Order: sequence, then structure tokens, then C-alpha cells
Amino acid sequence: MEKVKFKTDPRGSSFYEDVKKQVNDYFVSNKISMGANTEMRFKLVFWLAFWVASWAGVIYFKEYFFVAVGIGVAHLFSHLMIAFNIAHDANHLALFKSRGLNHFFGYFMEVLGCNKKIWMIAHNQEHHTFINIHEQDNNVNGYKILRFTPEDTWRPFHRFQHIYATFIYALSTLNYATFRDLKFIIRYTKLNKIKASWSFLAEFIFFKLFYYAYIFVIPIFVFNVPFLLVLTYFLLGQFLNGITLVFVFLTGHLTEDTNFPVPENGNIENNWAVHVVETTSDYSPKSRVFSWFTGCLNLHVAHHLFPKVCHVHYKHITPIIKSVAKQHGLEYREMPGFRYAVGSHFKLLKELGKEGK
Repeated sequence: MEKVKFKTDPRGSSFYEDVKKQVNDYFVSNKISMGANTEMRFKLVFWLAFWVASWAGVIYFKEYFFVAVGIGVAHLFSHLMIAFNIAHDANHLALFKSRGLNHFFGYFMEVLGCNKKIWMIAHNQEHHTFINIHEQDNNVNGYKILRFTPEDTWRPFHRFQHIYATFIYALSTLNYATFRDLKFIIRYTKLNKIKASWSFLAEFIFFKLFYYAYIFVIPIFVFNVPFLLVLTYFLLGQFLNGITLVFVFLTGHLTEDTNFPVPENGNIENNWAVHVVETTSDYSPKSRVFSWFTGCLNLHVAHHLFPKVCHVHYKHITPIIKSVAKQHGLEYREMPGFRYAVGSHFKLLKELGKEGK
């Protein structure tokens, strides 16, 4: 894999310094922490309580198949909410001043069936650094099934990818809980990004066993919940979570006006901060409900520029970022709503599905 570096240019450096200063001034002048506030602490307690209560609810209502399935789907939905609102921030060290507390809550990524360490390499190191760069950002790797960048090899079936993509997306969280981590262990071991030590493998196996034990083994064999009931809500919940997860994340980067910077001799002709602004987009910026559920991932530029700031502050620092970007002649990409963003994503898929595009 080619090593990629970003150019240090005066405009980009000036923009990044200005935006960092003004955002920092916001926190200092308002005497507030960049970490969790009362709203965030409420969200943390709410979603963890919802996770536990919905799991217990399946057991309590096990005699009522459709009621229990509905509660089970809600339980699976809490996995996604914990990932969006708690584990994501914790693994960016954005929740607490204490590294230990962030480390602890970061393990709730395992509730999604996703290994914490592998996720941090794929998301924090690769995606956050090399947004939309072919073979560097794993988020734009369609694994030959989907073509996400013009640099991907075109195949005849890609002309239909805007039709079948949703079915692939529906399998994404199920893939996290089954095969994906194993493939990434092999990949990252070859790239020397992880060392498959006994301690790492023991932790990996422990959390995978915990995941399937609490989802299947304990409800079925300890509380006599019917296997068909558990399997039904598990699969329905995984499909809904998969579609939601992919749409929330991909619409921040892969829409019809997306930029796909191509390195020349291993160099990107942009400062990293300018690269973030040119490859990232906000959507539904005024929707507080959408922001509350998705951990403000709709305010995506703020997240990429300031990943160590807790997401509850994004609604306050986004206007600052937009203003500074405008002052430096940068186009701040923003879409009016989630439906618009999803539609734009499918337009990109259709365009990239054409031969020669």
C-alpha cells in the first residue's frame, strides 16, 4: 500500500489554525468542557438502560411472539445507538478527560459485534486520515461488489449497483458480528498495524463469545426464549441496523458532488484540514431529533476536524467552522435533509456504475 502524505500549504495551514483558535475560544469564553455535558451524560444512561431493559423485555414477553420480536428489534437498535452516541465518542477520547473511562466505554463497540481495536484502526487511523482516497480509506472500499470511487475497477454488474446496494448495506452489521473482523485481523497483521498476540486474540474471542452468549445462548438456554423468536428479531434488527449505519455514515462522504483526491507520487495537493472540508458534507443540519439519535454524525465536518470534541457540541461549533471556511474561500458542503443525502448517494452509485466513469 502506497504511503500518502498531505501538502503543507499556507492557505490550508492558515484555515486550520484559525478554525482551531476560534473553536477553542468558544469553549474557553463559555467556560465549558469539550467533553461530555449533562445532555451527554443523560444520553449515556438512557441508551445503556434501554439496552438492558429491552433485553429483559424480550424474556418477559417471550410468550407473545410478535410483541417480543418488536422489543427485540428495538434492542438491536440500541446497539446502533450505543455505537453512534457512546462508543464512537469514547474511542475518539471525546467523552471524558479520563483515558481509562473513554477506554472502558469504547468497549461498548463490541455490543455492535465489532472489535474495538480493529474498529479504531479502520475508522480513526484510516478513514479519518485519508477520507475518500482509494486504497487508503476503507470506507470507500466496495470489495469489488460496489464501486465507490472512479479508481475502482469497473465491472459490468456495477451498472446495477444503485439497485442492489441496499441489500448489501443490510448485511453490514451482520458482517461486523461474523466475518469482517477475522478478515481485518489477517489484513492488519500483514500490514503490521496489529500484532496478533495471545492477549489480543484472547480478548477478541472473549468479546465474540460474550456477544453471541448474551444474544442467543442465555435467552434460549437459561430463560427458555424460543430460538425462532430470537433468530427473527436478530436478523430483522441486523438488516435495519445495517441499512441505517451505512446510510448515516456514507452520506457524509459519498454523494454526487463528492471529491476523490488522487495522490501524485504519494502526495495529496492539499492541507489535511482543507481535504476534510472538500471531501465531507453535513446534512439535516437543523434537525435536532436526527442529531440526537445519530450522535450528530449529520454534522460531519465538525466531527472530522474535531474528533476529540464530544458530539453534543457540534451544533455550536459548526457555524464557527462554516464561517471560517467561507473567510478562507473554501466551499462548505451541506445538504438540506437526510432523504436528499441518501438520494444523492444513489445518484453517485448510478453514475459510478457507468462504464468509463
